[in-house]
Amino acid sequence: MYDALVIGAGPAGSNVSYQLSRKGFKVRIVDLKENIGVPNHCSGLVDRRVVDAVGEDLVMDRPQIAEISTPLGTFPLSSDRMRVIDRVALDQKLSAMAQSEGAELSLLTSLTEFHQKERSIVATLKSKKGFEYVEADLIIGADGPASAVRRNLGIRSPKLLKSLQFDLSRKSDRVKINLDREKTPDFFSWEVPNGNETEIGASGTNCETVVRSMVGKDSIVRKRGGLIPIGPTTLGRGSGFLVGDAAGLSKATTGGGLYAALNSGNTLASAISNGGDILPNYQRNWQKSFGAEVKRDYNIRRILDRFEKYYSLWFPLISANVTGINRVGDVDYPSKTLLYLLYSLPFKIPSALREFVTESVPS
Repeated sequence: MYDALVIGAGPAGSNVSYQLSRKGFKVRIVDLKENIGVPNHCSGLVDRRVVDAVGEDLVMDRPQIAEISTPLGTFPLSSDRMRVIDRVALDQKLSAMAQSEGAELSLLTSLTEFHQKERSIVATLKSKKGFEYVEADLIIGADGPASAVRRNLGIRSPKLLKSLQFDLSRKSDRVKINLDREKTPDFFSWEVPNGNETEIGASGTNCETVVRSMVGKDSIVRKRGGLIPIGPTTLGRGSGFLVGDAAGLSKATTGGGLYAALNSGNTLASAISNGGDILPNYQRNWQKSFGAEVKRDYNIRRILDRFEKYYSLWFPLISANVTGINRVGDVDYPSKTLLYLLYSLPFKIPSALREFVTESVPS
């Protein structure tokens, strides 16, 4: 009998397991992979606050420029807070931390189904050894965007965007974000420096075509892919709980989910260890810690999906406010940039409208 059965040994699962184990809970982690973190489905671009939480030893690059490209032109943003970390090493480090506190790890093991009893759950696990029945007080889904735990709980899925990444054998000194709704109608494409390599990627419709067009003459070191959840969903039901991408907690503006994965695990572990009604406490404290930002990012994404294609309207606003954006911009809190731009609108909108009209009206 376990206190918690955690499905998924990525950052969300290993971190919540570590937090619970160090507080004396008996935790079992299961993961379908043969090796922790392999293959890696995510970019390692994070804000410095993530590095403060997981350690400088994981840092592989420190780009200071993010170049934003649109059909109307390009503008550079600068920040000394950007870091690129080794995502495989991160997963392995967090897993080792959880095991060092007593958590049990089972690899090449998957969840088939589980049933909720009055005060516990009974799960069916499958491995090369066959089927195993495990009882625990609760189950935690940290099994990514296509979460089996979420599905078993009967919780709706967030929107899932396909993404594709290639690692190329060339170095780069900057992040590049390409916004072009003609090429990537659902999201955007990107380049991220990663030591001696550069990751290129895109999400949504046409992502494979777009990524292949970005390769050029460089050699492809490896190919990766995954899903990005867009839009938060319910955090749990009964004795089942969700963290990270399983709960749709990635930022809908950028697709980044690492900070939310770590934060949600911390929040859930605190709710469990404090006793009482776990789910209401988890929901309330998540909203206070980072949930409000995730919700704001989802609303921003809905706005972008409708209006990003009107580049002539917003490009002049951004270009005229680069200095201010550099001052307030935050990878984990994109809403800060939007709020800053909204405050700037009364001063910039006349010139932006003039340029929009000029570009839109045929001569």
